Amino acid sequence: MNGDLMLGKLFKYYYLHIIIWFLLLLFPFFSYVYEPDKIKTFDPYFAITHVLNIAFLASTFYLLIRFAAPRYFFRNRYKFVLFIALGWAAYIVLNYLIVYFSPSGEFHRVNKEDVFFWRIFVGPSIIFLLCTVVGNMLFFYNEQARQKELNKLIELEKTTAELNLLKLQISPHFLFNTLNNIRWQVRKAPQESEESIVKLSEILRYIIYEVENNRVTLRQETEHLRNFIELQMLRLPVSGRVALEVDDSLKNSLIHPLLFIHFVENAFKYGIDSKTSPDIQFDFKPIAGGIQFRSRNRILLPGKNLSNEGIGLSNIKRRLALLYPQRHELRIKQDAGYFEVILQLFIDED
Repeated sequence: MNGDLMLGKLFKYYYLHIIIWFLLLLFPFFSYVYEPDKIKTFDPYFAITHVLNIAFLASTFYLLIRFAAPRYFFRNRYKFVLFIALGWAAYIVLNYLIVYFSPSGEFHRVNKEDVFFWRIFVGPSIIFLLCTVVGNMLFFYNEQARQKELNKLIELEKTTAELNLLKLQISPHFLFNTLNNIRWQVRKAPQESEESIVKLSEILRYIIYEVENNRVTLRQETEHLRNFIELQMLRLPVSGRVALEVDDSLKNSLIHPLLFIHFVENAFKYGIDSKTSPDIQFDFKPIAGGIQFRSRNRILLPGKNLSNEGIGLSNIKRRLALLYPQRHELRIKQDAGYFEVILQLFIDED
């Protein structure tokens, strides 16, 4: 039933667009209804160039609201303005060519300065401006409506998402391994075991209590990751390189919690074995408008494709789509014996 309703709204939306562009296409010819004698003076060149104008404006309009505005308005205003400027310049050139090649010789008969200023520059500029203003207004209206729908969806899925996060972030396998390692420490190095118990309690406290907050600082999130990494290192059979680097300028940045732990856990899951020295690196760096997280580890399970590993990755992608719509990029690649994840979050508009 809901699907039929959405389909009906979508049909009405595009039906209205078709009607509006069709009316704009026919607008110069409405006078023929009241003055049929004008048909005798019908100019095919004018009709063709009018269709070209409408086609150009429609193309620009939908490229603006479907491509340029969603892709660049919130993340790269320079490219957004450049898109509009190039569209305006192309429209001026189009009208120049239309006037220049006009069979009536308008370009050569009248004062060229008047032609350039009014017919080629002022008129087309006003029309193009109206087109872009309406397109931007429609984009902002749709964006506001989409944000409202996303907020409703987030609220509806909040309880289920929290339960899934608890199951995802602390697996029984991790707890069993950590407790076994601590038991070994109690026998061999009791002073170190106390520190490990504190770290495990901090991990559990963070997951149980801190994730209730809508935002946490990156400092809180990376402290949680450090605790997790240090407990994972208890079971490293061979010493190697494991590093977590965080740019100081990012520590107070506000983010949604528990977006990176899946990638950290996977780096240890597939980046260590009983014989090879591990090489695992995590870092957080600033980018224009946000944060970049990178996870890189040597692959110690040859032939295994890790790019779509487990249900955890699909859950993370789902959370990113809900929490950072059109404001994140996730790239996963596997080459030269290394597995790398790069997650960019654009948080300036939060």
